This record gives sequence, C-alpha cells and structure tokens, in this order.
Amino acid sequence: MAEETINAALNSQLADFLMGEDIQPGSEAGYKMCKIIWEYHPLGGKMVEKPIEMAMFKPRIYNVSDDAEDRIVNAFIDTWIRLGVTQKIKNLFFNARCYGAAAIGIGQDSVSSYKPITKMGLQEEDIFINIFDPLVAAGSMVTSQDPNARDFQQPDKYLNIQGKKWHPSRTIKVFTGSPIYLSYQSSSMGFTGRSVFQRCVYPLRSYVNTMITNDLVSEKAGVLVAKTAQNSSVISGVLGMVNKAKRSMIKAIKNKGVMNIGTSDSIESLNLQNIDGAMNAARNNIIADIAAGSDVPAAILKDEAFANGFGEGKEDSKAVAQYIDSVRQSIDPVITFFEEIVQYIAWNEDFYNSLKNEYPDLYTDDYYTTFFRWRASFSAVWPELQEKSPEERQDSEGKLLEQTTKVFDTLYPRLDPDNQAVAAQWLSDVINVLESYEGAPLVLDMDKLKSYRPPEPPTGGGNEETEET
Repeated sequence: MAEETINAALNSQLADFLMGEDIQPGSEAGYKMCKIIWEYHPLGGKMVEKPIEMAMFKPRIYNVSDDAEDRIVNAFIDTWIRLGVTQKIKNLFFNARCYGAAAIGIGQDSVSSYKPITKMGLQEEDIFINIFDPLVAAGSMVTSQDPNARDFQQPDKYLNIQGKKWHPSRTIKVFTGSPIYLSYQSSSMGFTGRSVFQRCVYPLRSYVNTMITNDLVSEKAGVLVAKTAQNSSVISGVLGMVNKAKRSMIKAIKNKGVMNIGTSDSIESLNLQNIDGAMNAARNNIIADIAAGSDVPAAILKDEAFANGFGEGKEDSKAVAQYIDSVRQSIDPVITFFEEIVQYIAWNEDFYNSLKNEYPDLYTDDYYTTFFRWRASFSAVWPELQEKSPEERQDSEGKLLEQTTKVFDTLYPRLDPDNQAVAAQWLSDVINVLESYEGAPLVLDMDKLKSYRPPEPPTGGGNEETEET
C-alpha cells in the first residue's frame, strides 16, 4: 500500500520517464527525455550548464597594440555586451551538451540568411543571433555516412531552419563528442554527437530513487516511539484511554513543555542508525557512475568545496582545472568567430574617425589600413581559473623580479653601450608588467641611455686626510 502511494505521488514528467520498468543499463536517451532531464532532474542542470558556466565565469582579457588601446578595447567590450554574445554562446553549448548537437546563426534584417555575410560595414542594429537545437534544425546537421565522400562524417554546409537555408558563413555547428559511423542519435535526430545523458540514463534513474529514500527517511526521522507497560485484561480499557491521552500529549508537546510519564515508560526516537551508511554509500556510488558515464567530474556534480584552490597543486583541483581547460578549448572556435564579428561592428569607420579627430598626429593611415592593423595586433586570453591572493601575487612577483635582476646584473657589465640600453629596457618591461608597479611604470629614455657613458674612476693615490692645526 505504501509503495502505491509513493508511485502515485511521483506522477510527473521526470518520474514518467525515469521510473518506468523499461529503463535499463544502456537505455537510449531520446530528445524528449534529454529535455526533461535538463529541466527537472537535480543533476541535469549541472551536467549541462555547470562546465560551461565555470569555463566562462569571467570574460576574456583583450589587448590591442595601439596608443589608444583602452578606447579600442572598451569599444569592443561594449559592443560585445550589448549584443549579449556571452549568453548566446553559453546557450549554444547548453543545447549541444543536452542533445548532442546545436547550431548558432547570425541573421540580418536587411539581408537574406541564404546570402553570405559581409563583415565590413555590419551594423549593430541590423543583426540578430539565434540558437538552433536539433528539433529546430530539422535534421540539417546530419553527417554524411558515405566513406568515399569528401564530406564523410561532416554535417551539411547549409542549415535548413523550417524551410529557410542559412549560409555557412553565418552559422557554426557544435557536436558533443565525435560522430560515430552509422550510429543514429535520437536525442539529436541524426548521425551526430551524443547527449551528455546518453551513457548515464540508468544511474540518473537510480539517483531519483535516492531522492525518494531521502524523503522517506526525513518523514520517519520525526517519529517518536512511546514504550509503555503492558496492561492486564481487566483494566486494559481504562489504561488504554490513559495511554491514548499520553500519545496525544506526546504528539502535542513542544520545546519548553513539560509532561509526566510512568517509571516503566520511555519515549525514544525511531532508530535509523543503520540507514545512513548504506544510503550515503549508494548515493555516492550513483554519482560516481553518472560522472563516469558523462564528462563531468564527480566533484562538480557534488558541488564539493576543494580543500585547496586550483593553484595549490592537489589532485582534485588539478583534475577539475584540466577539465575546464578542455571545455574552454571546445569553446575557442565559436568565441573566436564572434570576436571577429564584433571587431567589424565595434571598430567601424565612425569610431575610427572619432579617434582620428582626437589624435590627428597618431592616425595618419586610412581606415582600412588602421582597422586591419588593430585586428592583427588583437589578442584574447582566458583568465586564470582562480585568482591569486594579494600575498601570493606579491610573493610570486618578488621572486620573478629577483630572478630578472640577477640576469640583468650578470649581463650588463659584459655588454656594449647599445646592448646595455636594450638590457635596461628589457628590465623595465618586466617591471612594468608586474601588478605591483602598475601605478608607477618605469619609463627610460633610450636615446640618452645609449649615449650615456659613466664617469671614469679617479686615478692616483689613495684618499688623503688633512688636519687643521
């Protein structure tokens, strides 16, 4: 009877899919099942979203080699934020991880999506960015299964979105995992990558069972057991009423309340000491199975706090750091594609003219020459997974400066004046990249340094002292 009550209470989309008898080890994850797991399963969001969120938890660090670097980089970042590119890229990889395949496209109100995109002259207000999951893409990401074809195991170049084709220059397709020959994935509706849920449907089902167990234990943990003396049959009716009143009092009594019980009576909580060990062990093993079947480390699924940070060198933090680095590598081609698009939008001719009017002596080349010079010197790097504390940063910078100074002291006396100036400039450059000296950079006059000659040491006898008498 209790089992029927529990099953009736689990009448939900998640329970309907995961608690059925047909879910066995190796069961396939279809499109609808993946969607429900992502939406409702406690670990679904972590498996899909947490790795991407951790990889993109801070924006990339951008640099452009130009005297007006701050203005140029800020124009780029402002445009990136207004277009909402970061969240669009996250949503792309969320869908790719959930279903095994997804695509992103850049559309224009003024130009058909079937035509190639013209980057020069792009207008911010004219473009929009859309995410396509396998259902929306309607099978147009299916890979070729002809081993003799040039595009073997490659998706169709053109995306077909509800009968409307998108030019390859406007779209990027992302698979989770490499396509396997003649392996049809129902989650992505094609011969594509596979969902992160594909290999762990059964342990995901088992995890739901642990939720039921937790609920049952939490309900039973509040049960009180009243042990009373057995009564004879003669007075059982009278004492039965008394015991019933005692049970009512026990049920109603709360903190700071007082009640009397007999010397042979006792009140205890329900003994559940044999449950927690087996329950916790089973739950940890199930999470380990889910981690083994997916690409997400168990420490992330459990949200464990690392005893040591990413930079401490411990095995658990190193493994997670390596995993996040691999996730970033998969994001790199997509984020690089959009960085190029944003450059064309942010550094338009109007922006160039405003800089030229402000710094006429600095910008003497035409717009196109200057724009491509900016692009050539543009660099983007991921931030560190965990920032160092001020004490750690000062310590590491102090060691770096000490080593650099030793090299400089060794080389400087052996160099000619021109190379001595080069060595001094090198030391200055090292000092200026240290955060400790960010507010007071060391600037050397190279022309004066090259022509400088130290005074000759005095010749002759030693120091003489005179006394006044």
